[in-house]
Amino acid sequence: MERYDVVIIGAGFAGAATAWWLRRFGVDSVLLLEQEQVPGAHASGKNAGMARQAVPEPIQCLLAARSVSFFKAPPDGFTETPLFAENGGVFLGPEPEDPRLEQLRHNAMAAGVFTYFGERLEAIERAPILQDAPFHSALICPTDGLVDIHSLLSAFLRGSALRTGVRVQGFESSEGRLTAVKTRDGSIRCERVVLAAGAWSRQLGTLAGGLPVPVTPRRRHLIHSGPIPWADPLWPYVWCLNPEVYFRPESGGFLLSPCDEAVFEPGSPPTDPEAPLWLASRLSEAVPRMSSIPVARSWSELRCFTPDGEFCIGPDPMRPNLFWVCGLGGHGMTTSAAVGELAAQLITGADPFMDPAPMAPGRFA
Repeated sequence: MERYDVVIIGAGFAGAATAWWLRRFGVDSVLLLEQEQVPGAHASGKNAGMARQAVPEPIQCLLAARSVSFFKAPPDGFTETPLFAENGGVFLGPEPEDPRLEQLRHNAMAAGVFTYFGERLEAIERAPILQDAPFHSALICPTDGLVDIHSLLSAFLRGSALRTGVRVQGFESSEGRLTAVKTRDGSIRCERVVLAAGAWSRQLGTLAGGLPVPVTPRRRHLIHSGPIPWADPLWPYVWCLNPEVYFRPESGGFLLSPCDEAVFEPGSPPTDPEAPLWLASRLSEAVPRMSSIPVARSWSELRCFTPDGEFCIGPDPMRPNLFWVCGLGGHGMTTSAAVGELAAQLITGADPFMDPAPMAPGRFA
């Protein structure tokens, strides 16, 4: 029977980044198992690629800021192509002093991310399509930007032992510890198991005899306009808070989302044909000039949330060698470098760069 020090279930951003950092900490015997035929078949390969550092949760701001610094200046040999385009980001609020924008700015500044409230004219200068938008406050995040998600995921996976098309069927245990991961092709012995399986993490954790961590998958639609002559690739992403909708330049046009959050079971969620109508309705209120944007194609992904909105990173209180890296709430790509680093530190017993207690799975016991 083959044996590895660590078996990671899931080869999306959470699993791939954890594997990459484990090698940096000297753990070379790591195997990634991915149930799909290619890594990134779900949220890791379908997200909008926006590196947003101003978010409502302060801990996640810290992780995002650390990750963006990594994307801008990755270690030598990490990738041969640029990962990051610093286009910036603009958040629009409906009120002159919107408390949500105030909170975003406070969290970002506490994490060392410079943000400021810009005049209406500055927001319009950055994205002229906002000329008729009825916003009253704008938070400018100049160091935000866009990430080449496929190059980033490939870089994290490079050098890792990876098996695709492998579905985990169960686990073996002895004296309260997991000893092997069971697949259709046989069992794989290991010292530790990492659950980085996104929407499937909860059911796998239960199958392993661990804590039933309440991770809820929620569907989100993304819509691409196709090429538009006046689309400027240098525009920032624009995120409107009320009604919530966002867009950014992409492939000669725009990538947009109506920010929907319907609960779905793990899997590939169906794309609702009504999604472009939801988008048009929200854009008609938030950015009227965008309301008649064409639709070339649409798709959906699952973003996974815990009840308190914090990530789930750390050892399982019931299975000491079972480790969780999930519940990243749509910020998995943006925080991937820091999440992988923190997970690897906790797995190897190294000193973590931040207090992981608020993200510990044991809080759901």
